[in-house]
Amino acid sequence: MDGMSAEGAEANYYKHKPVCSTRLFKRTLTVTPMFWPFSATRFELPVCHETTETLYLLQYSTWGHHSLAFYRHGELIEYTYGDWALFALNKRDPLTSITHMLFPTLGTLGRKAVPWVPDQSIPPLFVDCIQAVTFEAEAQKAAQLFDELEASFKQGQNEEILNEDEGVYFVPYPQRSYWVAYNCNHALAEWLERLGGKVSGRVFYQPDFVAGRRPK
Repeated sequence: MDGMSAEGAEANYYKHKPVCSTRLFKRTLTVTPMFWPFSATRFELPVCHETTETLYLLQYSTWGHHSLAFYRHGELIEYTYGDWALFALNKRDPLTSITHMLFPTLGTLGRKAVPWVPDQSIPPLFVDCIQAVTFEAEAQKAAQLFDELEASFKQGQNEEILNEDEGVYFVPYPQRSYWVAYNCNHALAEWLERLGGKVSGRVFYQPDFVAGRRPK
């Protein structure tokens, strides 16, 4: 990792972190039905009117975590969002886990690329992945989202760090703070809606975006 240290990136975030008010939190709950915690997760597939691309939803055993993957030039490229300390630095003690959910903390964007050919089983390639499913989205929307994620990742690459246990590279992502109202699955739901899908129901804790889909 070049540039500042991993801990330095987190310290720099707290020095300049955005203000998060109670008013903002209430507004988020009001306008975003995906935050309601008691109903089952529902992911309505995109309605496509143009050329489509196959995308991949990965479900993990840890924290009900999900991620999104794209197929590019013989590689399956996974993107995930999380908390810098929990995901990049692998600090998963109870105190860090609880406090980093209650208060806004430095977000992180994770990327993992593995050689892959269609019809190859996906879960064995990703640590703790229990299921992977496919869905179709308009190719133009998929390309736009992928390019934006790639650009955001490259922007932070001077502070890149490898989580060796999971084989995922992480960069700081200060654009979105991580906490109870915006965790890894909220980010995924946002990406799915960018692709033309609709997400409702439980997202914060143990969601199931892959329910009813055929495993890949």
